[in-house]
Amino acid sequence: MTASSPRRVLGWTAAYVPVLFYAALIVLPLYYLVVSAFKENTQIALDPLGLPGSFSFAKFADANDAVGLIAASANSLAVAVGSVLLTILLAAPAAHGIARRSSRFATGAQIAFGLAFLIPQFAVLVPTYLMAVRSGLIQVPLFFLVLFYAAMNVPLAVLLLIPFFRAIPKEIEESAELDGANIVSRMRHVLMPIVLPGLTTVAILCFLAAWNEYIFAQVITTNASYTVQVALPLLRSEGAFQGADVDLGRLAAGVVISVIPVFVMYAILRRRLIDAFAAGAVKG
Repeated sequence: MTASSPRRVLGWTAAYVPVLFYAALIVLPLYYLVVSAFKENTQIALDPLGLPGSFSFAKFADANDAVGLIAASANSLAVAVGSVLLTILLAAPAAHGIARRSSRFATGAQIAFGLAFLIPQFAVLVPTYLMAVRSGLIQVPLFFLVLFYAAMNVPLAVLLLIPFFRAIPKEIEESAELDGANIVSRMRHVLMPIVLPGLTTVAILCFLAAWNEYIFAQVITTNASYTVQVALPLLRSEGAFQGADVDLGRLAAGVVISVIPVFVMYAILRRRLIDAFAAGAVKG
């Protein structure tokens, strides 16, 4: 063993121990959640981290039968995907317009989008509900949530996309214009593929924001249009008024059902998200 070997081992240890510790902090709660979905309350209390005696999916079926969790997840998925598409459709042209101009109007628009973050969501809860009622959109709550989530996410999306558009050389767009491409064709065939890492970042963040939102969905939706975040707490409250114990296994199964679409989306877009972070690091 060379003299540098102890130092090398110490260096590897110092580098990997924090990483392994952080990974354990993430994996252990997920493991606990999944194994709890196959256990009864007594098993969860006596052996919280042990494997279940049998892997029966009865808890998942019970969770769905109790509150219609799969239908609620489908509602959330439709709302989240719809709001993401609408957000990108609105934010990309706005970000491009601001990035390509250095006028006071463009600067003011960018500041205005930034100031939108200073408005707390609770401040617009009552006006949003009144607008939904008076416009009649309360009758189509999921469509209204698509519009509302897109409106809430556009400021963030614009601010995230501006640096990506600014990094594109103007010569690329001018060359496409000389070839006869109009602004729509340039955005669709030239600019959007280049800023795809930024669009992926926006899509993930906006999807998570729409998927996890609870307050407005609770106010706007009804039984048939519940989103997953509204339906999930019903598993906790069901039977509580009669003094019955909460079925923790069923509750864990419901949470597992609710996070599966998020993991699937991240698995699909993971590479694009890493590319976006790498591009941001290089530009910085």
